[in-house]
Amino acid sequence: MAFSVVNASSLAPGRGPHPAASAYDKRITDHLGVTGFAVYQVEVPPGERTEPHDHLEDGVEDVYAVVRGSGWVVVDDETTPIGVGDFVGVSKEATRYVLAGDEGCDLIAVCG
Repeated sequence: MAFSVVNASSLAPGRGPHPAASAYDKRITDHLGVTGFAVYQVEVPPGERTEPHDHLEDGVEDVYAVVRGSGWVVVDDETTPIGVGDFVGVSKEATRYVLAGDEGCDLIAVCG
């Protein structure tokens, strides 16, 4: 197939096979057939957080794009506020997680 389309609202969130997977992940890539990178929509409820992790073992970098809500990205114990329209790039060696604010925080995560 030359292309595929999936709407994230049709997918149930859940932990994937990756050790850093959170219960809030919608594994978009699984439904698109893309193999060069991974894409997730992560819908973090108010006050919850994703799993702290790094990518030393698999050597990939992460990019997060906030599409709804706000919160904080915590990278190597440095906390930075994030909101709609913000993009965050994180190197493979840094430990990172996202903590959602009062209205939750939805983001698109792209992993190389």
